[in-house]
Amino acid sequence: MIDILHTFADVVLEGIDGLLDYFLGEEREIGFFFGRVLSLTIAFALSGAIVALLTKEAILRFFGPKTDKRLSFLVASVSGAVLAVCSCSVLPMFASIRKKGAGIGPATAFLFSGPAVNVLAIILTFSFFGLAVGLVRVVGAIALALVIGLAMFFIWHRRETIDANEQLFAAGGRAETSRASWQTGLFFLTLIGMLVGQYVTLAVTGVLGALLILELALFFDRQEMLAWGRATLDLARRIIPLFVIGIFIAGIIGYFLTEEILVPLVGANTYPQNLLASAFGAFMYFATLTEVPIVRAFLDSGMHLGPATALLLAGPSLSLPNMIVIGKVLGFRRSATYFLLVILFSGVVGLIGGLWFYG
Repeated sequence: MIDILHTFADVVLEGIDGLLDYFLGEEREIGFFFGRVLSLTIAFALSGAIVALLTKEAILRFFGPKTDKRLSFLVASVSGAVLAVCSCSVLPMFASIRKKGAGIGPATAFLFSGPAVNVLAIILTFSFFGLAVGLVRVVGAIALALVIGLAMFFIWHRRETIDANEQLFAAGGRAETSRASWQTGLFFLTLIGMLVGQYVTLAVTGVLGALLILELALFFDRQEMLAWGRATLDLARRIIPLFVIGIFIAGIIGYFLTEEILVPLVGANTYPQNLLASAFGAFMYFATLTEVPIVRAFLDSGMHLGPATALLLAGPSLSLPNMIVIGKVLGFRRSATYFLLVILFSGVVGLIGGLWFYG
């Protein structure tokens, strides 16, 4: 009984240690904590601005049956950066555009991109894994959305029987505003600059923060600022508890996983090992953003960066629960094709990343 209690205490302490490592750093510095909080605050503010200022309707209208397919695929491949959704919340939108007549190619590109190009997840990937993995993940996710969507189009589009209604896509869209496009673009660039600038010097973030305040005063009305604040707080309220739990679980995983377990399975950059990692990610359920600290724990226990990347790509995009929903929307054969494409191509990107970009 005493041994069980000791083990339980050790497990809990590992989880707490994981939280301390993330928020205070290995040296347990209070300055590190403020830097981490600042980074998360800017990241949530950026995502909140995307949610508040770039409406879902403005994106979904590009999937109408008469829309130029090249434009549909292009928008679908980057839609995750605008929608900031997880694999579960993208499903109702995916089901809706399919029901309204969106082609299977753009629809499945959108389905993959929604959670895979999530801005917060990409930012945290850079934070946890560094520049190389972050770039491979974001570029790989956009490329995979295009490749998977195109593959689904060429395999299945001739058997499409959906009764498309173009007018259903015309409703909604972005609300009218007196603000010019360049003003909105400058606002988003300023937020991105603040996020990047803190890794250079806090002075850059401070100067850009002053510029952001000026932009808000000049370009935005009170209602827009309130909407931005509400969207940011809502994201933080929903995601931060899950994220903290994910870091805690990652610490516990690190306690149980050893190099003896992981290295033979995913410790090298071979295609079978990348495939195993992407298949594991596809069937597991990761709450929003928790895949990042959990994969970091796998990496610390001996996982190679290649399979880690494959898991980062497949994990957010699929899970056993959303496979069931996708199956109901697309049918068994189309769904199985989509699942296989995600697993196979995520493994390919992981392999390429491991061979060419991670040294």
